Formats: sequence, C-alpha cells, structure tokens
Amino acid sequence: MSLNKTLDRLFDEIRREAKRSPDFADRLDAVLRLHDSRRDVADEVMEDVAASPKAKPSKTAGLSPAATGSAATTSPARTPAVQGAPALNPAGLYKKEGEDALTAALVALDAVALHALVTEHNLDPADETPGMDEAELVAHIVAQAKRRAERDDKMFDY
Repeated sequence: MSLNKTLDRLFDEIRREAKRSPDFADRLDAVLRLHDSRRDVADEVMEDVAASPKAKPSKTAGLSPAATGSAATTSPARTPAVQGAPALNPAGLYKKEGEDALTAALVALDAVALHALVTEHNLDPADETPGMDEAELVAHIVAQAKRRAERDDKMFDY
C-alpha cells in the first residue's frame, strides 16, 4: 500500500475516533497546541502554512476560552497575516455565539478592516467584494461564515 493511502487511512481513523469521543478530540487539540518543535522553521513557512486554505477550519470554535487558552474570537496560534485585519474568526464566532453576535462585531469595524478580514479569511474567492459598502460587506461576511460553519460541522463533526 502506498504511503499516501496509509496516511489517509490513519487520519480517517483519527477523525472517526475524534468524532466518537469529544474527550479524544480535546486531547488531540491540546497535544497540537502544546507541541514545541525543536526545528527552527522560517517565519515565511509559518505564514504560508497559516494562510493555507487547509489551515483555516477552526476546530476550537466550540470550545470555551479556558479550553483554548484564548478569547473565542481570536486565532490562538497567530496574529493576522493581512495588515489591518482584526483578530476575529468569523466562522468561529458564528458557531460559538451566533449570527447576531457576529453581525454586531462586524458592524463595529470600518470598511478597511472588513476588507482586510475578507482577505485574511479568503471570504471572497469570486472577487465580488471590492465595490461593496460596509453593510454589504457585513452581510457577505456573515453569509460566508454561516456557510463555512455549516461545512466545518460536516467536516469536523466530533
């Protein structure tokens, strides 16, 4: 069997167990957060991985701030890579506190911060937002957060 197939099977088993056992999922999350690499990884590599679309789904959105070691709306492992982007995870906030809380948080931001947030979280793959005003941006971000939260629930249902 190829290495890729073996790794796929391994991670499928881990995902299944995490889905069955919230305690196991919490322990996996804790292990990943506590990992202290002995390797000196260049900042550019860290930024590239953090910006990767595969790095975006937040498995900690439903956990309490005490469990994650951070506020519910911040990304615990990094600061925003896009200049001016608020430390806000729209899908995580949507899942944790709902649409009204996300809308309230977004309404408090100016257009520059909203555009930076869209860029930071890749919420506009079709490039529809450049001409939008603040109200349209808020509606777009809420819709995208809802869509991602629903997708993440299916993908990370544990």
